Amino acid sequence: MLQEDYIVIGLYCAISDKLGEQDKRHKQGKLFLSEILLCGVLFALKGGSFRQFYIWLKRRNLFCLPERTRLERLLITHHGKCNAFLADPTLCNVMDSYGVEVIHPIRENRSKQSQSVSKKGKSNHRWIVGRKINVAINGKLSIVKVDHASANVHDNNFNDQFSKIEGIILTDFGFRQKEGTPENFKLCKRGTWGERMGVEQLFSLWTRVCGMKHSFHRTVEGFAAKALFLCALTNLIFDLNKVFDFPRFSMVQWSL
Repeated sequence: MLQEDYIVIGLYCAISDKLGEQDKRHKQGKLFLSEILLCGVLFALKGGSFRQFYIWLKRRNLFCLPERTRLERLLITHHGKCNAFLADPTLCNVMDSYGVEVIHPIRENRSKQSQSVSKKGKSNHRWIVGRKINVAINGKLSIVKVDHASANVHDNNFNDQFSKIEGIILTDFGFRQKEGTPENFKLCKRGTWGERMGVEQLFSLWTRVCGMKHSFHRTVEGFAAKALFLCALTNLIFDLNKVFDFPRFSMVQWSL
C-alpha cells in the first residue's frame, strides 16, 4: 500500500497533466483548478462526511485551503471538469446501476432536507432510502458515462441518455422497456455474458475502498459532484496502476 503522500502526489500529477493549459487560478482564488479537482477526488477516495474529510485535509497542510463551506461550493462549481477524465467507448460496453443509501429507512420521514435528495427504492434486493448512480464502462473497465437519480427511479429511465453511446451495451433486464429497448442494448440473462462481471468488480471496489454505499449529502448538486469525482478517481487510478506496476483493476493500494 502506498503512503498518503505518494497517493496525493500521484493523483495531483495525473490531474495536472490531463488539464494542461486549463490549470489556472482565479485572480481572487486560493486554489488552482488542479488543486480543486484533487480535493474532490481525495474526498471520493476517503469517503465519509465532508466535515471529517476537511479536518483530515487541513491536517495534511498541503496548500492554502479556503473555509470548509467555500471549498464545498468550489467542488460543486467545478465538478463538470471531471468529464475530461471519462474514457471513450469500445465495441462492447457494460451498463448497470449502483445504489447509495443517504439515510436509514427508519428515518425516512424525519428530515425534510433529506427527502428532497433521496427516495425509497430497491438496491441489491433490499430497500434503501437514497439515490442511484448509473454508469457505463468500456471493455477496459474505464468509465465512459455516468448519471444519477433517486432510488425510486427505474433503471430504464437512463436508456435514452446512454443509448447515444457508440457500440454494444450489455445490460440486465432491469433496463428493458415496454415501448422498445434501444437497438444497441443487449439484455443479458443471469449467468450469461461474463463480461458484465467487470461492472460488479467496479462496484465492489467503490464499496470496500471508497465506502460509497453510504453517503451524507443533503443536496442533489453535492451528490452529483461526488459521483463525477468518483468516476474521475476510478479512471485516474486505473491509469496510474500501469505506472506503478499494480494490478490494473485494483484500488486497495490507493486507500486512505
